[in-house]
Amino acid sequence: MAGGVKGRVGRWAGVFLGIVARTLGAGVLFWAVFPLWLSVFWSVQGYPPTLRDLPRWYALGAFNIAPIVGMVLVSPGALIAARWVARLSARSAFIKSGVIAAMLYMFLTPPMAYALLLVYADMWQYRAWDMIIPTLVRAYLMLAPACGVVGGVIGWSLQDTNARKRQHAKGRGTGFY
Repeated sequence: MAGGVKGRVGRWAGVFLGIVARTLGAGVLFWAVFPLWLSVFWSVQGYPPTLRDLPRWYALGAFNIAPIVGMVLVSPGALIAARWVARLSARSAFIKSGVIAAMLYMFLTPPMAYALLLVYADMWQYRAWDMIIPTLVRAYLMLAPACGVVGGVIGWSLQDTNARKRQHAKGRGTGFY
């Protein structure tokens, strides 16, 4: 009886630590991917970046920290939802958890980051929707692709865990998680 309880507690601790690690990893991965996306974004618009732009884009400031914090705040819910969808469709979980995570990160992180910037600038109380909506659309264009890449990678890490657990349950796994 005690071994069963310890096993369950250990599993829940592993799930919790996995969520924490993936949440923090999503923030770090976004910090690494976002300046690369900015390079592509500005190049397509006719403003190719120079090497002097990259240190400025990697420097931690309000416009970099808000999306990173937004990504970290969105991560637990997005991870749980992606995991839940993957369990619902166990046969095609390889595709769905990565795609679902990418979509959740893409759609949830930009408004969270924008809201954090409004709070930081002490502009949240004005609620000028005619100004907020166009700026939010630009935030989606600037952030959503990088958020989708991060979500896809994080979702892919969930897929790998699911595949190992299914193999182990069938007796073909190595036992390493």
